[in-house]
Amino acid sequence: MFREESVWIKHALAKIQPLIRTNEVANIGSSTSHFREVIQPHIHQNIISPLNHSGWKVTNIDLKQEPGVDMVADVTSQSFSEGFENKFGLTICTNLLEHVEDIDLVVKNLANITRENGYILITVPHKYKLHYDPIDNGFRPTPFEIASRFISVGTAVKVIDECIISIQEIEYYRVKKSKVPIWGHRERIQYYLGKRHKVSGILLQIDKTSKEIVYQQQVSYRGTRRPMKQRAANEFFFF
Repeated sequence: MFREESVWIKHALAKIQPLIRTNEVANIGSSTSHFREVIQPHIHQNIISPLNHSGWKVTNIDLKQEPGVDMVADVTSQSFSEGFENKFGLTICTNLLEHVEDIDLVVKNLANITRENGYILITVPHKYKLHYDPIDNGFRPTPFEIASRFISVGTAVKVIDECIISIQEIEYYRVKKSKVPIWGHRERIQYYLGKRHKVSGILLQIDKTSKEIVYQQQVSYRGTRRPMKQRAANEFFFF
């Protein structure tokens, strides 16, 4: 996660308060406490710590049992939400949707574990190179396209905040060793030419009681109603 990405998340989450019936947070794909606090300390400083101080209780969920992982679960599994449906008032899923084969299944799982009128925060690269972990499906959406994914699986949403975050910090444009002259400097050269990494971020509130037909649903977006934008799967280079 980029530091500037974590700053946007901090400000977005400051707009919401724990629900009356639950203050629990699911941090999906959390990695280890060492990763969150040492390798990328801005995750703890800008996200986890402010949530704790605001009265939220964070549960770190990851695929493997490691130090700092509170719950082992696979968000790409059909059975992921069994046993804790409608449990969390806030679900966080950052930099993960580009690494799964079935995006709609993951989106549905995120909605399933989130309570009625609960919140879901998602970030996904918008302009960034392919990075395999272990796959990269090429998903590089706008915030509105992320919101539309929830509509496509039958969950109405209201957009609380959204942003395409442009990464300005030069440390994220590395100079690498290369046997080819200048090739290792390409990221830094592109930076000076104005090309920036970008991340789509969105904070949603979900509505599970809507009785509208899925394909007639709309996203409540910046105070106006907008129709769902549908895209063919091959436009995202899915595997």
